[in-house]
Amino acid sequence: MIELIHKHPVLIKILLAVVTVTFVLTGGWLLGKEDKLEYAAKVGGQKITRLQYEDAVYKMDEFYRKVYQGNMPEDMRKKLDINKRALDALVDRMIIVMEAQKKGLSVSDQEVSEAITGDAKFQGPDGSFSKERYVEVLKFNRMTPALYEKQLREDLTVEKFRKLVKDSVYVGEEDLRQAYKKQVEQQGKPFKEEEFQAQKEGLWRIQTLLTQEKTMSSFMEGLRKSYKVEVNPQVVVSG
Repeated sequence: MIELIHKHPVLIKILLAVVTVTFVLTGGWLLGKEDKLEYAAKVGGQKITRLQYEDAVYKMDEFYRKVYQGNMPEDMRKKLDINKRALDALVDRMIIVMEAQKKGLSVSDQEVSEAITGDAKFQGPDGSFSKERYVEVLKFNRMTPALYEKQLREDLTVEKFRKLVKDSVYVGEEDLRQAYKKQVEQQGKPFKEEEFQAQKEGLWRIQTLLTQEKTMSSFMEGLRKSYKVEVNPQVVVSG
């Protein structure tokens, strides 16, 4: 995985977009704390709480440590500026939720219900959804169903929004051939049609991901200009 990320560093952005902005139960480590009035940032007047920020930093830090198999040097952590990356991801998440609301993109109660009943965390011994297990897990995390379902609805909204943008991307064979040709030329190797054909399927998957992320990044860059973002310097620090 490390080799793939070094070869295509933008892939880590795709993974982090999912890891950081997706709401998860953390066994009470962070979400079990009492809520605080302090905010990490405001987006269009809406607050990103300090707890949301701390949770995102924690998840991103854990992600990088797994990528580097627990051997990530502290100076690398600072170089990556995990705190800033985590906050940027949360800001983007809130912008997407707000933009989706403007465009009338919503997630139905049925979609939320299906996501909950299909989650392995809430299944009983027989493998089916257990309301008792659901309540037990939320209680352990000191959460209410209303709060969890609100966060889950936002996660599903973000997924749906990103899918709409990414589904607009199409990578044709000639585009793929030119991308591969550029790649082998940078490695000082000649382009060979037979090698391209042999690797085409895997290349298409990677190139599609790269093109989708580039499209999403450009789209988000335009959206950010439409929203006022205020960061609380007393809460958010680099590192």
